[in-house]
Amino acid sequence: MKKFTFTTRVTAAALAVSALAFFNTTGASAASQTISLSVSQVTASNFYLNLDWGGVSGATHYKVRTANDPGISTSDLVWADVTSSSLHKQMSSSVGYRYFKIYAYDSAGTLLAYSNIVGAAKYPSGLVVKMKKDSALTNSYPYSTSANYQKPKWFITLNSTVKSSYCAANFQIGEFITESTITSGIVDPLMVQHVQAARNRYGVMPINSGFRTPSHNAAIGGATFSRHMYGDAVDIPASSSSAYNSLNNVFAPEYPSYVEPYSQGGYNHWHGDWRNENKGYTNY
Repeated sequence: MKKFTFTTRVTAAALAVSALAFFNTTGASAASQTISLSVSQVTASNFYLNLDWGGVSGATHYKVRTANDPGISTSDLVWADVTSSSLHKQMSSSVGYRYFKIYAYDSAGTLLAYSNIVGAAKYPSGLVVKMKKDSALTNSYPYSTSANYQKPKWFITLNSTVKSSYCAANFQIGEFITESTITSGIVDPLMVQHVQAARNRYGVMPINSGFRTPSHNAAIGGATFSRHMYGDAVDIPASSSSAYNSLNNVFAPEYPSYVEPYSQGGYNHWHGDWRNENKGYTNY
């Protein structure tokens, strides 16, 4: 069952998503039409999403449907029902991944056309980052039948602007990105929320390691199914057992699914991840 909960959380500036385009929409059934959607617009405001799409011939209104996983259908939530071909609206849902699809209808309620899907990741600071598919990166993941280890299909778009943007009060996206040259990655929004909450209790908290691509993870000898590849794990420096224990204490209220023993981590960092958390959203 898909979950789509709503809360209000407005804090910092957002880097937002998207433009949609409809093509070849005249004289064909919705099922046979070729309709492409592209993400081409970036704006800045608190949790706002900007959607623009090409008008469909004969359409009198457009329904913007949304879900917290990418399998959107006509049974999903209508986020907006508009007569224009653009939408500027605040995302009032809780932090996480959200996906959007446009359905065009005529005055009789006949479906004329629909777009493919765009995605957005919403962070505690108010930052909204557009998402994209990266088949090469997806295919590099190990196969698993476990729901917790499905190959990710959607990733946040990484560039210098995104990496320098604050996803939480004290953390930039780039602090959770281990590799400097990648353009796709995963920084799980709820993980960020947990790390920021712990940082509020602890003070300055540098990140040693966040997201790793499977190739980089293998190169440094990481576990085959390391949670770093799924974007919900962090390594934080701990130069002594007392520092490690302090981190354990400040993260305890965040209920990490797994905390690596100090000895296993090489006596130099604290590792925690949220592999079993019921996030209510997916990127596969």
